[in-house]
Amino acid sequence: MGSSLKNSQLVVKSNRLIEASYRLGLNEQRIILYAICRAREEQKGLLPDQPVTISAEAFSHQFALSDEMSNVYRQLREAMDALFERSVTMHDIDPETSRPRIRRVRWISEASYIDGAGRVQVVFAPEVIKYITRLEKEFTSYQLEKVGRMTSAYAVRLYELLIQYSETGTRELNLAWLRDVLQIEPGEYKLTADFIKRVLDVSVEQINKHTDLSISYKAKKTGRAITDFVFRIKSKDIKLKRQVLTDQELRDQLEARDQQRIDDSTEDF
Repeated sequence: MGSSLKNSQLVVKSNRLIEASYRLGLNEQRIILYAICRAREEQKGLLPDQPVTISAEAFSHQFALSDEMSNVYRQLREAMDALFERSVTMHDIDPETSRPRIRRVRWISEASYIDGAGRVQVVFAPEVIKYITRLEKEFTSYQLEKVGRMTSAYAVRLYELLIQYSETGTRELNLAWLRDVLQIEPGEYKLTADFIKRVLDVSVEQINKHTDLSISYKAKKTGRAITDFVFRIKSKDIKLKRQVLTDQELRDQLEARDQQRIDDSTEDF
């Protein structure tokens, strides 16, 4: 458990989970992303009754942290405490009434700490596992190393929202929708200029510096108010475009690693 994961480790999430509304701190994000890759690295998959163990040493090495191990372990504990209280808001259709439904689901069902060994253990909630380990018709994959050195939780979320559209090269995001997805409280960054400065510009700078994407954006106005942002998305290296596997290639690759597969005919969650 002392070594970091391979640089090529894929993070795979259902687009429904990426587009859901939630807010996580940076280390909470890192715990989730690392656990997804750790479970695949060990070829165990994510199970609702089996914890994923994360050591402070491996966590520090993976994300290039310069803190002492005791401090990294303390940060892990604090992030796990917070993660245990977090939820994700899902929007879907109620199968009985055919009406829009809003569901709140906890991220994890269990958090354990091994003091003296510098390790934590996390068990994901069953509902969240469905959106991580199963391959639906729509999902997003990227390499863990692409987000590992970013220090803004908003940057990680924005990267996930934009990497889905790296092939088309553009995506328009509504300001109100983006605030909801990022779970920014009504009292936070009330001025759009503050939101742009403290959320968007910081995220764009980190994505451009640390990831395989080069992005820019333009604000769109309705009347005098900014209501939308149009992002332009480019791969920094043309070779990286080939790394975005087709659905079938990724399904076959992960199935070979004992990941659970859903056939195309399976009903969506």
